[in-house]
Amino acid sequence: MIINAYAKINLSLDVLGRREDGYHNISSLMQDIGLHDIVNIEKCSGLCAKYKSVHCRISKVDVYLCTSVDTIPLDENNLAIKGARAIIEAIDGKGLDAVSMYIDKQLPVAAGIAGGSGNAAAAMLGINALVGYPLSLRELMSIGARVGADVPYSLMMNAKKNQSVLSDLPGIEEASSAAMMGGIGDIVEPVEPIKKYIIMANPGISVSTRDAYEAIDALQEYGDAAGLFTNQLEKYTLANYPEAAALKTAMEEHLNADLVLMSGSGPTMVAYYDDEETAKNDYDSMKNDDWLGESGRAWLTVTGGNN
Repeated sequence: MIINAYAKINLSLDVLGRREDGYHNISSLMQDIGLHDIVNIEKCSGLCAKYKSVHCRISKVDVYLCTSVDTIPLDENNLAIKGARAIIEAIDGKGLDAVSMYIDKQLPVAAGIAGGSGNAAAAMLGINALVGYPLSLRELMSIGARVGADVPYSLMMNAKKNQSVLSDLPGIEEASSAAMMGGIGDIVEPVEPIKKYIIMANPGISVSTRDAYEAIDALQEYGDAAGLFTNQLEKYTLANYPEAAALKTAMEEHLNADLVLMSGSGPTMVAYYDDEETAKNDYDSMKNDDWLGESGRAWLTVTGGNN
């Protein structure tokens, strides 16, 4: 089973307050982007000879993990492993002896686009498919909420984007590439997507989501669902990560975008366009300029274009 694990962007993100359990209630419009990792998931009978060692054992099921990069963990700190654990425990390992997962990592890490959550979603969707779809999409999303705040949306969106190979998933007709998120990310309501052409740029650094939320808690600066194209975490990231601040300023100065907004906790910045040709011309011009920096990366893609 090969699943394209798509990332997301936030067209809005407001932190409404801190809960007694330490999590935060949010209001956010999330949408797909046309960029993804590739996750290959296989059922194995006993030892998977092509892998050197078992990375964990869950309900008597051996789980193997390998990636194309050496910058992400291969233990249970990896969200793909956490996603695999969640579904294997939910089905008590029925129908499985061993599972192998290979992640072809194309997306930047800790970039505010839920690449890790997409990997978790791919693991859950793929394993569920390989054992005959015992769980519906909404059941997977409920389980996924315990894996990570972005996982329920990533499950819904990646089910939609991979519907050609997941057509037998119960409840897939509800899947959508866009959703309004509430609660801690566990309330997912499909909405009509907003199509935009986008240039995504990343300065080559990582941002701690936990630190961003702790800063909001310290200042008690909570929002009130302000609406589209706002991001309450942007103020913190721009103030504490000069590379992110410089990138946003450069994009606003050099691009002809309708607006530039950070996604998630950053540092990925997104330039939004209604006009595809303008986006293409701006992206081409970036290749000839040096303001992105040696470690920066940029992508031209679309959001909300395939529901």
